[in-house]
Amino acid sequence: MLSFFRNIRQNLIEEKHFTKYALYALGEILLVVIGILIALQIDNYAEVQKEREKELILLSNLSKEVDLDIQQIENNTRFSQERLQRLDSLVDTLNQPDSIDKKAFVLKSFEFVVDQYFKSNSGIFDEAISSGKMSYVQNEPLRQSIFNYYRNAKETYTDQATKLITDEFITPLIVENLYLNQEGFAMLDMDVSGYADIESIDFEKLTQNRDFWRMVILKFGGNREQILRWEIIKERAEILKQEIDNELERLQ
Repeated sequence: MLSFFRNIRQNLIEEKHFTKYALYALGEILLVVIGILIALQIDNYAEVQKEREKELILLSNLSKEVDLDIQQIENNTRFSQERLQRLDSLVDTLNQPDSIDKKAFVLKSFEFVVDQYFKSNSGIFDEAISSGKMSYVQNEPLRQSIFNYYRNAKETYTDQATKLITDEFITPLIVENLYLNQEGFAMLDMDVSGYADIESIDFEKLTQNRDFWRMVILKFGGNREQILRWEIIKERAEILKQEIDNELERLQ
């Protein structure tokens, strides 16, 4: 092919067809330029395709990550509700204090210091932020939705408040009112009745103890507030996952 063009060029020069040669040379230059532009276009297309593949992988991983948040919230909610139901039943037994199994009551009351906490599964998002991969997401409204979701999901003020209440208030109250007695030590397989002035738990007194009821209201109020907060995060997560899945479907 090159020899063919070379022969044409040589013939035009020998025949002194300078005008035709100039036009030919211009055409040859144009062909080279067009070839370069086509090659660049192919390279650009290949790069765009690579970027889109990276975007698909990132969005797919984010969708799975958000789904993990949804599952975690559903599990946390179920565990918390079941625990509150058990504690509610436990408190109800105080209506008949004489029929209460003291050791069992103290043992079950341990759930007053148990809580669930939500921690967003943000590993993929955090890595995408630190590496600049969030730029792969071309849909600007979707990218903002992703940023907004994780910013709100990480603001677990309710969980922090619940943990503080449990550590600073509920735990000392339960030790003082439910564990500092013979049954409390028995729960630890310790019998101190022979040498310590520790009485058996008195449920009549317990029902009149304002500190005990303060503990109950703090527990139920804090956990129920958590559940409401988790529900808000779950709704946002479901909306975001749907937006991501719609974008994945469009790109594919």
